Amino acid sequence: MLVTVSISSVARVCQLMVDQLMADEGQPVCLAAVDHNGSLIYFYRMDDAPERLINIAIGKAYTAARMGVSTAMFRDRLINENLSMADFLDEKFTSLPGGVPLFNQLQLIGAVGVSGRALEDDVLLCQQFAECIQMSL
Repeated sequence: MLVTVSISSVARVCQLMVDQLMADEGQPVCLAAVDHNGSLIYFYRMDDAPERLINIAIGKAYTAARMGVSTAMFRDRLINENLSMADFLDEKFTSLPGGVPLFNQLQLIGAVGVSGRALEDDVLLCQQFAECIQMSL
């Protein structure tokens, strides 16, 4: 039986993340969650987050779900194997770090993406987002 990511648990975790992010007074971000196929199940855009971040956050989550690895690892693969994004024949892919897959045991159940801060910060926030969701399973 396929375990899925609960929209209500993602919403709760997302709100906790947003509360924390608002308290640190950093740049606003967008947070996205997708199912195991890469279909969007939840999205949050903080006030004043630039519109361009919408597709980036969703793309990060989508890529992590479709590839089953973080977008940072996907980026490393592109570099190490001298591949291009075009090799994967999917126009929705991105190699920007900040997308992390979600697993239940070894089963891919979805992914999350964060965009809006420096790439290193996006990665840390996304890992935190993913860990909190996985703890709620």
